[in-house]
Amino acid sequence: MRPPKDDAPQSDALPLPDATGNGAEPAAPARRSLFRRGLGRIRRAGLEEAALVRAEGRRLLRGAGRVVGVPARAPARLVERRSHLAGLPPGTLSAHEQPLRPASLHVIHYDADALDEHDGVSAEEARALASGPGVTWVNLDNVRDVAAVARVGAAFGLHPLVQEDITHTTQRPKMDVYGDQLFIVLRMVEPFDADPTETYCAGEPGHTLEQVSFVLGPGYVLSFQEDPRDVFETVRQRLRTGSGRFREVGPDYLLYSLLDVLVDHYFITLERIGDATEVFEDLVFDRPDAGVQEAISALRREVVVLRRAIWPLREVLTGLLRDETPGITDRTRVYLKDVYDHLVQAVDILESLRDVLGGLADLYLSALSHRMNEVMKVLTIIGTVFIPLTFIVGVYGMNFDHMPELHTRYGYFVLLGAMVAVAAGTLYLFKRRGWL
Repeated sequence: MRPPKDDAPQSDALPLPDATGNGAEPAAPARRSLFRRGLGRIRRAGLEEAALVRAEGRRLLRGAGRVVGVPARAPARLVERRSHLAGLPPGTLSAHEQPLRPASLHVIHYDADALDEHDGVSAEEARALASGPGVTWVNLDNVRDVAAVARVGAAFGLHPLVQEDITHTTQRPKMDVYGDQLFIVLRMVEPFDADPTETYCAGEPGHTLEQVSFVLGPGYVLSFQEDPRDVFETVRQRLRTGSGRFREVGPDYLLYSLLDVLVDHYFITLERIGDATEVFEDLVFDRPDAGVQEAISALRREVVVLRRAIWPLREVLTGLLRDETPGITDRTRVYLKDVYDHLVQAVDILESLRDVLGGLADLYLSALSHRMNEVMKVLTIIGTVFIPLTFIVGVYGMNFDHMPELHTRYGYFVLLGAMVAVAAGTLYLFKRRGWL
């Protein structure tokens, strides 16, 4: 909708009253100014209404997700629920509710000359592929399907404690050795596509955090995920294209590649948190309101959860670098050292972000206190200026007959001048002392 041009007919427009109350046609610039102000008010009202609708829609979607089973973008728990596991015998698989979909197996079998991919195969077929020459990567994409995890465990001879740790998705990152099998548990972090600043301001997490388990065995790598989405597509593409000497090395190099991708994605999330931290740092100085405080608190929570997920991985990589660790060759250990270096950098960034966010919380309280002090200073100055004026007015407001100044012809104006002089002198004194 455009404002009318100067030469457009105005026969349908109602005449506005002029200063005298008569209906006179306003000038063209005045009409345009009024029209633009009206459009601005409508646009602002529309934006506010849209923001309210989006916020209400997010609340409804989160509520609907809890009803129909769609995972809501809720913050990760600071303390994972494990009380329901108390008293269970060792090796008991987690009793998840009936999964929304059954788990499926994706198998990639390759050697230096060829690569084959298989979807929806059974655990026995995957085991048969892994028994042949070459390297086999078996990926199960839903550990809530406990029966599927048990079938894979039976086919590959996984220890009952391994199967238990796979289905209990609250494990701390760790590494265990069971005979010729190497078992690793860690956390995969995948950022959302939304802007991180808006996400954290809305009180929502900026990433998903899920458990990923690996089993390195003779000629194969098993991976177990909570959801189908992952960060391993670049590894799959490298296998399909046969770039470099990827398909000429053993399964330990495949395990290294998967770990390397996971650690690299930590940096993506940390960079997003760093960008949001810089924005909130500016807002603390410019607009220290309650929304900024809530966003900083949400961001500090995310950093704590990420630290709990990333920090223990140093022990895992340290264990992989030991000479006695089975299944890891000396050639792969060189690359694992590089992953360890990247992880140390991620931990350093995480610690720096935690310190900065802790300082931002203190800075927010200081900025809020400073604003309150400024307001109180202004109010105190106003009150101090009016104290002598109130005294003067109170004295001359007494109802006595014999007050000589009451009958002075110019006494009222003299008194007003004296009050102005007292107020100006008080302000000048405050200025000289640096209180203004």
